[in-house]
Amino acid sequence: MIYKIDAKKLQFEFIQELKNDRTVAPMIEDNKTAGYKIRIIQRGEHLFYQQGDRAFICDIQIRDNILFTDSIKKRDDGTTITDEEKAIIFERIESYFKNYQKIDIRLYP
Repeated sequence: MIYKIDAKKLQFEFIQELKNDRTVAPMIEDNKTAGYKIRIIQRGEHLFYQQGDRAFICDIQIRDNILFTDSIKKRDDGTTITDEEKAIIFERIESYFKNYQKIDIRLYP
C-alpha cells in the first residue's frame, strides 16, 4: 500500500499544535502586549511566528544567522502577508534574535 503525504496539511496541523502550545521557556518570546509569539523550531531550521490567531512557519538557518525572507508569504489561514506587515515581522524577528539568541540575523531572499 502506498501512502501519500500531504505536506501542506501536515504543516497546517503542526502550526495548529504550536498555536495551542502554552510552553514557557527562555527561548520563546510571547509578547502579550503586542500580541505575537516567536519560537525557533526543528533544530534551528524553522521559525514559528504567531500574531493573534494567525501564524506561519518560515525558513531560517540558525547556525549561519540567516532568515530566508522569501519563505514568509502566507499565514495558516491562507491570507497573504503584505510588504508592510513583513517589515513589522522582520523587525520583531531581528529583535528576537538580538534579545533571545544574542546574534544579529541576516535577511536573505
